Amino acid sequence: MARRRVCKHRYMTPQLSAVALEAWNILEQHLGTWSFCVRMESELSGLDEREEPSEPSEASTRRSSAPRVITVPLLFRRLLDRSTGYTNDSLVSHLVESGAIAQSHIEAAFRAVDRGKFLPNLEEGTSEVYDDAPVRFGHFHMSQPSLYAEAVANLDLSPGLSFLNVGSGTGYLSSIVSEITGPALHHGVDLYSDLLDHAQDMLRVQNKEYIQFFEVNAHDLDLVMCPRYDRMYLGACAGGQSKRLLALLQVGGVAVGPFETSSGQYIRRVLRTSETTFDVKNLKQVSFGRLLPSEEPLRRPSFVLPSPPWTPSTHAAHSKGFRNAVREVLLSTTRANSPAHIVPRDIFVKHVFGFMHPRWFSSATEDPFRERLDGADEQPMDDEGTYDEDSARLQVLRTLAMFARQQRDLEAQESDDAMRNRIQSLFRMLNPNLGHMAHTAPDSDEDTEEPPERNPNPNAEGESSGGYPTAG
Repeated sequence: MARRRVCKHRYMTPQLSAVALEAWNILEQHLGTWSFCVRMESELSGLDEREEPSEPSEASTRRSSAPRVITVPLLFRRLLDRSTGYTNDSLVSHLVESGAIAQSHIEAAFRAVDRGKFLPNLEEGTSEVYDDAPVRFGHFHMSQPSLYAEAVANLDLSPGLSFLNVGSGTGYLSSIVSEITGPALHHGVDLYSDLLDHAQDMLRVQNKEYIQFFEVNAHDLDLVMCPRYDRMYLGACAGGQSKRLLALLQVGGVAVGPFETSSGQYIRRVLRTSETTFDVKNLKQVSFGRLLPSEEPLRRPSFVLPSPPWTPSTHAAHSKGFRNAVREVLLSTTRANSPAHIVPRDIFVKHVFGFMHPRWFSSATEDPFRERLDGADEQPMDDEGTYDEDSARLQVLRTLAMFARQQRDLEAQESDDAMRNRIQSLFRMLNPNLGHMAHTAPDSDEDTEEPPERNPNPNAEGESSGGYPTAG
């Protein structure tokens, strides 16, 4: 078994975690890879080490002959240390122990879906995929498992609820959600065909073909003709007009995802209370990429996600307009003055209503959306204030620079103190009475007391010459 080193988990506040993640994103974008090389023995003193292999390989023998270093972003490794183990069960156990998962049905869903299988071409023995951290291979990306766990908990899932995953990615989150909702209406949209093909392959392995993924930009969805969903997750940040995607949410439905606000990005829980109003709760501050705009922004969105056919058992799940239309048709079969009274009712129920589009009798409201944040007064949902992302990123960089300067000054002070102590010890070795001379150099520009003048008579007994002892 290869040698492994597992970092002991150190808990952080969500605010500090968000700042560190944001800072790391900035450094990756603007400064390239920032690595600190340190000796393994000195920097891993707080790590839990597993057993050495009984017969080390030739490669490990070669490595042991050279000084061992870690070329990782050490500062952020310490801030965001989320190593949890090397299996999906160890990851889920960590999420339970840390409090990220507090409900048994959510724990069962996470244990049933192996995170490591959702990244293609993963090397055998790779453990990073089971860390409580985001992973990315090209555009194959999965967010932090604890964030998914919090999202699933706030979605308040139950069997039979419909679900839309905007930015469905590898299908990992959709697979977890389906463990709770079961074979209900379940759609996902994403931009990359190879990513969607991989996700569909993962669904086939799990026998979950009822989940459907579509290659389409979310801004190209027809908000009038697409079905409405009980639950919705956004895998990228929605700001401005992107928030109109909440029109796909049923009244009484819940959406969770990153949203732009006047103070930055937040994971939000959004409850639709009416056609135009939403109750909003900020869960945690994050840093996500934004939803990409449509490549044809001037063209009317025309992509329609499939709606389930009408049946008597699904009647309550359809829109109010559709239900009213079905009711009027059925009532007309009982009226003698209606042409429909000669048609048996079963004809409509079995052969007509199922071919009617559920959104034919509905329309998307053009009124602006409004939100109530934590019970406060309503305000326009599109109003994001004066938040400037570039200024926020610059502020984070300035904060990091301040921390770096403070650390440098501290290390320099410690180095000066150590050198001063060594000089003092040296003088004491030469003459115990002269240890104070190590501190005679002034530490500031203030005036200091002049040293005593030299004795003009070097032979006078008991006197010193030039401040130094005379030879015996």
